Amino acid sequence: MQRTLKFLAAMLLCLSGHAAASFDIAAQSLPAGYAGDDIKKWYGEISASVPVGASTKEEVFAFAVDLDAGPNFSQEYDAASGKLELRYNMVFNQIAEGWSWDERADPNQRDYYRFKFLPLGFEIASKRAPEVVELYPGKTVEVKNRWRYEYFLAFDNLYDFYARKVDDDAGFGASVTMKAEEARQLVEGKTLRALALCRLKPPYHTESNTFWKATFAEPVDYTLRKRYLVGDLLEVWFYDSASGKVLAKVRRNRQ
Repeated sequence: MQRTLKFLAAMLLCLSGHAAASFDIAAQSLPAGYAGDDIKKWYGEISASVPVGASTKEEVFAFAVDLDAGPNFSQEYDAASGKLELRYNMVFNQIAEGWSWDERADPNQRDYYRFKFLPLGFEIASKRAPEVVELYPGKTVEVKNRWRYEYFLAFDNLYDFYARKVDDDAGFGASVTMKAEEARQLVEGKTLRALALCRLKPPYHTESNTFWKATFAEPVDYTLRKRYLVGDLLEVWFYDSASGKVLAKVRRNRQ
């Protein structure tokens, strides 16, 4: 029977973070559904806390990872072993922002881009109605306004989970033993979800802004705003949103 835990709202799970066992003491089932818009709410609440409160520093947050944001995630059932192989590839999830860049890094020892990311969702908005603009002398065009907000968890402890190496398969992986029919329902029903458990740390949040001015060929004023919640990644959970069952927990190899 499906259990829905009302206090586990959509994107955010808040646990007391005083004991290492607190993750396992937490509820073993998760909400059957989640609202993709909640990340906007939580980013707004955390970014509005200046300075960030002491309780927020101690809390463990669990944000839903957007598994559809790119080709990173794969799931494949091996009938011979009876295992569902889950993998989230991290090779290209590097944050190419100035605050993430380490120009003194020895590429044989560490990455130039220190921080990695997990996508948490996005939204598209318009802040004004289309307007007729003269882009070139004597040539007018209707220019639309479009904003895209992208949300990420930024963390710099990826290699606490696995050794640093140049490998296209590097990432978070788990093998889940289950019957073929269970795996089929999970894959075809698209109910598999992932949670990133983290503890926030300074600067807690940051964002960047990129603007593209409309052209005659592409009459759109386009703004991309990337918003990051900054912290240490603690665990990655895979779970079935239909049953609420936690399927696997990927833990750090190095504490």
